[in-house]
Amino acid sequence: MKINPKYLHSIETLARVKNFRVAAQILCISQPALSKQIKNVEEAYEIEIFIRDNQGVTLSSTGKQVIDEIIALNRHIQKVDDHLNNISRSNFTSLSIGFGKSSYDFLPHYIRKFQNKHQNISISLSDICSHEQEEQLLSGSLDIGFMRKPISDTLSSIKVSSDEFVLAVSKDQYTNENVDGYLEKFNLLMMGNHSKSMMHIHTMALLKNRVYNITNISADIQTIITLILSNTGVAILPKKSILGIYDAIELIPFPEDTSWDIHMVWNTSRTSKSVDLFIEHVKGEYSNNLNQSNAPAESSSLD
Repeated sequence: MKINPKYLHSIETLARVKNFRVAAQILCISQPALSKQIKNVEEAYEIEIFIRDNQGVTLSSTGKQVIDEIIALNRHIQKVDDHLNNISRSNFTSLSIGFGKSSYDFLPHYIRKFQNKHQNISISLSDICSHEQEEQLLSGSLDIGFMRKPISDTLSSIKVSSDEFVLAVSKDQYTNENVDGYLEKFNLLMMGNHSKSMMHIHTMALLKNRVYNITNISADIQTIITLILSNTGVAILPKKSILGIYDAIELIPFPEDTSWDIHMVWNTSRTSKSVDLFIEHVKGEYSNNLNQSNAPAESSSLD
């Protein structure tokens, strides 16, 4: 028999007041129900906890051996219950959030507004690529990710933004040519070609049937940008990783569609109150942004 905390509480109460009627009133149950609870425990363990007589009940010798442990366990159960309630009401868990360069234009705003509302929830941020975010979301080391649509069915996601690939060229090397002209003329700077990197996979797809000369650079995107600014070559990068940040870089669009959606992703089997609050916050902010962008512009004409 599994120990039922409710039965243990009944045993403690009856041992204290030594009367079934009074104990039942304190416990807000009927006297037969209380009697059945005590009997269930005694029969399950084949012991006698109480001695019944016309004066009421007293603890048996066995009951005296176990009552201190029962009382201690009841106190611990109450302590755990109080602790869980405190966490539910105020002590929220911290959030670990992953993101990529394509989230720079919206994520800081979302986080800033969220922390203004929930100052007791700490947030740690990790700049990591989509496939690493997915692995960490599945393992539980990451709570929320901002990434491409996940492959795993275990993860839930909603679209919150989008980005596209462009060819990044130093203004010193800009000559108003199309993508193919730059690829034929300048070295193509590439980051490490991790087999799971969607950026590498899509870059190679864009290069199919084009003339180019790759210079492989095992470095991060910031190093690639520095090399572009040094006129070392050109690079295929997410537009939002550069847009509005580097005035000395021109962004050349591809003739074909290179866009992809950015999703907020979470593991439904590893949620917490903090995660739920952040998800609802982002959903609300994204919905407000959509409504504002779709609202008709006010007329500037005078009546």
